Parts: sequence; structure tokens; C-alpha cells
Amino acid sequence: MISIAYRARWAAVATAAAVVLAATGCNLKDTLLEPQNPGIIDESAVNSPSAALALKVGAIGRLKNLVNCGGECLWEEGGHLADEFKNSDFQPTRQDVDQRTMTISNTILSYNGVTTIRGFLRTAIDKMREFLPNNTADIAELYMGLGFVEMSMAETYCNGTPLGRTIDGLVDYSDASFKPLTNAEVYAVALAHLDSALTIVGSATDAASTDVRRASLIVKARILVDQKQFSAAAAVVPVSAVPAGYQYMWTTATSSNNDDLGIWSLNNSVARITVSDSFDIVNGQVNLIRNAIPFASANDPRVPVIRGDAATPKVVAEDGVTPLFIQRIWPNRDDPIPMVSAIDARLIEAEAKLNANDIPGMMTILNQLRTDRPRIGNFTPGAMTALAAPTTQDAAVTLFFREKAFWTFGRGQRLGDLRRLIRQYGRTEDKVFPTGVYYKGGVYGKDVNFPIPDAEYVNPQFKGCLDRNA
Repeated sequence: MISIAYRARWAAVATAAAVVLAATGCNLKDTLLEPQNPGIIDESAVNSPSAALALKVGAIGRLKNLVNCGGECLWEEGGHLADEFKNSDFQPTRQDVDQRTMTISNTILSYNGVTTIRGFLRTAIDKMREFLPNNTADIAELYMGLGFVEMSMAETYCNGTPLGRTIDGLVDYSDASFKPLTNAEVYAVALAHLDSALTIVGSATDAASTDVRRASLIVKARILVDQKQFSAAAAVVPVSAVPAGYQYMWTTATSSNNDDLGIWSLNNSVARITVSDSFDIVNGQVNLIRNAIPFASANDPRVPVIRGDAATPKVVAEDGVTPLFIQRIWPNRDDPIPMVSAIDARLIEAEAKLNANDIPGMMTILNQLRTDRPRIGNFTPGAMTALAAPTTQDAAVTLFFREKAFWTFGRGQRLGDLRRLIRQYGRTEDKVFPTGVYYKGGVYGKDVNFPIPDAEYVNPQFKGCLDRNA
């Protein structure tokens, strides 16, 4: 944890210092020949409006690392543990995620990177409030990002997550922030940050403020859903507040090899993961994977998939054995991906109808989405026919989460939804997560979330996950 905290603080400081140095227009030769004091950064380099703005830009860039990381990202890993992706390489660490048998020593987990993102956001908030307090849209966006990261952590990791913080770049492990928190407590912290974002942005009508407010409303509503406050969540995101077509987009930097969309990188480019299905072949026999949605074979217009062949970046999966299915929602490394969108808002409204026992109301929203075919990034799904209404509440739950799975594929929501099916809807793990024979040997395990890895044990208040419950 201490290395993470320092890295978050001083990497951000170095970025700001570089921006300020470039802005001064000083003589490069003289600068390089000046006596240097390695590791010491002049406070004036980071205590200015321009430096604060540089920190803000850098922090939002880091926020994208949940999915735009050139490799292992939180969204992709969550899709592995759920049923969106399947391991198609040789790495046992990725197989352990896919097979739901993780240990705290698994080095593929994104925990360190996610906690670092929080450090960048907190530092940027502090400096923006100090030097640019009137940049309300920028400050609100940082609070929104902070709440989004914390919500993502609660949806992904076990009960017992220390959030932690640094003060002036220093770690004090006796601070109360290093106490392990339950997922419910982390949701409460995240919700408070979303309320701060909405208070700061207020009712401003400029484009930046409007964009941040809509994104903040969607994130707040998602947290309320995680807290089982369905009607309150729907009240936050009506069409009047989040209109059709809205998307808060993450884009990549074409000049950076580390800014690729992680899903594209691992699936389309290097074929280390494949779009998952509800069956596979084990010893020449068809093996059904209970509970898994057939993303690869369903031919659903919202998740277009092609089989690896000579026209695609990889002919076969990296392991040379696993059938390779390539997603085509984001066929290019620089395709934008929505962090949140109006699709999410409509699904939140539909789930509120479901929990009010208003199945016709839920179906109206779901079928309207199928008719409207809203864009997912740059991608527009093909035509879809209307669905027939289920006749029981249990069937309605199943249908809703299947529809949501196709609308939100690859966007970091599936794992949290599977956990909610257990926690909020009373289903058992063996009726929710992929279960049965695992195609690379053995059987699926029982994990329903990610453990906090052993790197956190430098925090003396942390003794391991409080529990691994959904």
C-alpha cells in the first residue's frame, strides 16, 4: 500500500511539473546543465492553477485505466469471473479467475492499479479546490470519478476493502481510512462523493456541467441499485434528466501503446481471451456450462461476434486450442467505450418496475430499447423484435438480467449483477455463476468476487477479507 500511495502522489506531481516546465519556455540546454537534486520537486511546480489543471487531466486519464490499460483491466477481469469472457492463453493466473478459484497471491488482479487511481483523483480534487475553485464542472467530474471507482471496487472485491488515503504524500496506517470496510460501507462512501459532485455542479447549464451532471446522476443511481433502493434510483435518472442517446465516453490515445481498450487488446489483438458461451467441448464431448449466457453463439445484435479466421488479427487463440470468438462492438483499438450511458438509466428504470411487480412496465422499457437500438460507443445494434412478457416474477427477473447482460456486455456491470442476484434476489451461487466441468480441467470453483491481494498486508489494520460473500 505504501508504494501505491507514493506512486499515485508523485507520478501525478511529476506530470504536473512537466506541464509547467514546458509552459515556461526555458532554455533546454541550460536546464539540462543545471545542478540537479534527484527526487526533489520544487513546490512551486505543483502549487499553481496550471499544475492543478494538469493534475485534473491526468486523474481523469487514470480513471480510464479501469478499461483502457493496454492489457489487464478491471472490467475485463470482472467479465472473466462472470460469464462474458473465457481464458484462451497459458496463464494460470487468468485461468484461476476464469475458473473462480483465485488466491490472494494472484498477480493478475487490478487492485493496486485501482487504488492508485483513487490517489490521483483525491490529489487532483485537493489541488483544484485550492487553486481553481471556480472550475466547478472539473471538480465535480473528479468527485464523480472518485465515486465511480469506489462503486466499482465494492461491486468487484470482497467485504473488507481498505480505501486508505495519503496526507501530503505520506501514509499513516493508523488513520481510520485504512480500516477494512464492508461493501455496504464502501457504497456509502461512494454515494457521498456522488452527492458532492451533484452539489458542486449544481444547476449550471453549460455543456461541461450538463455532461458531468448526467454522468453523476447515472453513477448515483447505480449505487442506489447496489443498495437495493430501486425506486429512489429510478427517480434520479428519468428521461428529463438523462435523455436518450447520452453517453459519457472514454477514448484512447492513439500515440500510447498502454492506452488500448483492454478488451480489444486481449481479445481482438492477442487472443488471450475469447467471448464466452454456454457450452464448450471437453474430450470431444459437448459440455454445457450451467447459468452462462451464450454470448458467442446467441447471434444477438448487441454483441456481434465473429469466429477467428484468416481475416481477423489472430487465426486461433493464443493457446492454440480454445475456439476463438472475437467481439465486434469495439473492433478497433481506439473505439470509444461509454463509462455510463442513457442505456444504463433506462435499465435502472426497468429494474425499478420489476421490483414494483410491474412486469408490463418493465417490458415497455425493455422493448422500447430494442426498438430504439441506442448506440454503444460508435456501435449501433441491428434490428431486434419485441419480447413476450414473462408470466411469473422469477421468469421476469431472469429475462431482465439476460437483457441487461447483452446491453452492458464488456462494460464492467455483469459481475456486480450476478452478485446482486444472490444478495438481493435470493438466488444461490450455483444458480447464478458458471458451474460444472471446467474445459481446461477440474470444475468451476465458488468465488463470487475478487479477494484483496496480499500486497495489502503492509497495512496492519488489514487481516484479509472479512468474508467472500456476495
